[in-house]
Amino acid sequence: MVTARPYRVLAVVALAVTIAGCSSLIPNADQGLLPGGRRWIITVENQSAQPAVIVVAEDTMPMGPVVGRVTPGTIPPLTAIDVTFDIPAGRTWAIWINPGRPDEGPLFTAPDVPPGVVGKLPITISISPDGMSGASLPNGLPPGWFGN
Repeated sequence: MVTARPYRVLAVVALAVTIAGCSSLIPNADQGLLPGGRRWIITVENQSAQPAVIVVAEDTMPMGPVVGRVTPGTIPPLTAIDVTFDIPAGRTWAIWINPGRPDEGPLFTAPDVPPGVVGKLPITISISPDGMSGASLPNGLPPGWFGN
C-alpha cells in the first residue's frame, strides 16, 4: 500500500525552496545595495510620542510599492538617530514618513536631491510632536537641492 507521506514531504521541501528563493527578491537590511542604488545616512528626530515609520516607495498618490530600504524603518518615540536609506536607481521614488496619514504625502522625492549624492546627507528629518514631518537643511548648499 502506497502512502501519501513521501509526497507531502516532497511538497513541503519544494515549498521551502521556493520561498527561500523568492525571499532574496525582497529588500532587507542584510542585502547589499540594489543595482545602481545609493546609500544615504540621514539624521531623523522623532519628537512625537508615537513610533515613526519611514518608507522609500514609488512616488505616486497614494504611495506606490516599496522600492528601497530604510534601516531602521521605525524610529522610536522621542528619539534622534542616524538612519540608513538604500535608494534605488532612477528618479521615481519618494521618502514617506508615517504613510497612510490623510494629511501626509511624500516628504521628499528623487528630484529634491542631486543624482550623485551618497553618504551622510546634510538633511535632518523631523517628526513633530503632532506627527507631522519636515526636512531641514543648512544654508549654502550647492545647486540641485530641493529646487535650488
